[in-house]
Amino acid sequence: MGLFNFFKKEKTIEDRWFNIYSPLNGKVINLSEVPDEAFSSKMIGDGCAIEPFEGSIFSPVAAEINIFETNHAVSFEMENEIEMIVHFGIDTVKLNGNGFKRVAESGSKVKIGEELVKYDIDFMKENAKSIRTPIIINNMDLVEELKIMATGDVKAGDLLMRVKIKE
Repeated sequence: MGLFNFFKKEKTIEDRWFNIYSPLNGKVINLSEVPDEAFSSKMIGDGCAIEPFEGSIFSPVAAEINIFETNHAVSFEMENEIEMIVHFGIDTVKLNGNGFKRVAESGSKVKIGEELVKYDIDFMKENAKSIRTPIIINNMDLVEELKIMATGDVKAGDLLMRVKIKE
């Protein structure tokens, strides 16, 4: 075995799996329970949703982020080319940023668990159609398998999903 081959690591099946952690404290629900057909029918992508208990969104993955102008959603672009979104609530874009406070900078690279956006959950409950928050992989064409790992109540940072990337 040559020196180059000694240091070259073969890609294993396990290398194709990665974890997505909960971005919120709340209760895990099926996408079909989100009151928006684009999410519930998986038009935008696949994943799950969380009914939040309190007002902060944390990064579920290490990625470059884009926080939407109205702070209601955060998109994530990972080094493995997977793209995902955490979309806080339904029709929350109509709030024009009211009730949200940006903590992180759009365009920055974040680590798992970094706080990204704070929100006033009581304001959201009163003014949004729903506070159910989809966590969606947008480019499912790159995904071979997605497993929802959590059920019931989760805390931010708990394992939420495992994803296997296609070869």
